[in-house]
Order: sequence, then C-alpha cells, then structure tokens
Amino acid sequence: MKRFIGYPLGYVWASPNSVLGLGLLPFVLMSGGRARFQSGVVELYGGFAAWFLRNIAGGAGAMTLGHVIVARDLRMLNFTRNHEHVHVGQYMQWGPLFLPMYGLSSFLCWRAGLNPYLENRFEKVAYGLHPCFGEPPDEPGATA
Repeated sequence: MKRFIGYPLGYVWASPNSVLGLGLLPFVLMSGGRARFQSGVVELYGGFAAWFLRNIAGGAGAMTLGHVIVARDLRMLNFTRNHEHVHVGQYMQWGPLFLPMYGLSSFLCWRAGLNPYLENRFEKVAYGLHPCFGEPPDEPGATA
C-alpha cells in the first residue's frame, strides 16, 4: 500500500526540481540533443546537455534534477543511469529540500577539508550502491 500512495507523492514532492530539469529540454532538443522517457524519468543527453554539464555543472558526466537525468551523451547516460537513479530516489525523499541539503553537505565537507563532491553524504550513498568513476567503456553505436 505504501508504494501506491508514496510513489506518486514522491513525484509531486520532487516536482519543483523536475521542473528545473525540464527547463533544459527545449535547449537540448534545439541543439541536436535527445530526450526520452525511461524507467520513470526523463533522460536528456547530447547537444546543450553536454555543453551545460561541461561548462556550468563543473564537468560532470551526468546529473539529476528531480525526475530528469541530464547526461553528456548516450554512452555516459548508460554508464551512470543506476547511480543517477539513486539520486532520483533521494529527490523523492527530500523533495525541494534536496538541493539545499546537497549544497550544505558539500559545504560542510569543504569546511572540514574533505572532497565536497566525493564525501557529500548523497554521493557516498549513490557511489556505494552504484560506483561509476571515470569515463564509460566504449559501446559501439552508443553516441546516437
């Protein structure tokens, strides 16, 4: 019963962050990127998504905003998908508080002299469940 009630509420609770992610959709599509709906999330990759991640998001390969996963390309999306889905679950738990709490965790790590990304409590959980360090292995035809 909890799944039938909690899951839809999680979408609603995470929706302010999902709206931020969906704001990237027109730019991704107009720049030749792709969008698709898979496993309960919107996945954006290529085009503006690649530029955004390299220039605005500190060179990330992928990131999650609510129920929107943004990746540089399909290869990176396939490589990081499980890791990013952990963050989707965190957004469903924390809702609009996720981004401030993520930032606070990074700040506290930085203040303590720790790596603000790798030691962030949210990343530690995601990497603990689905490590995806470095570049993905080559997949024939995965950049389409």
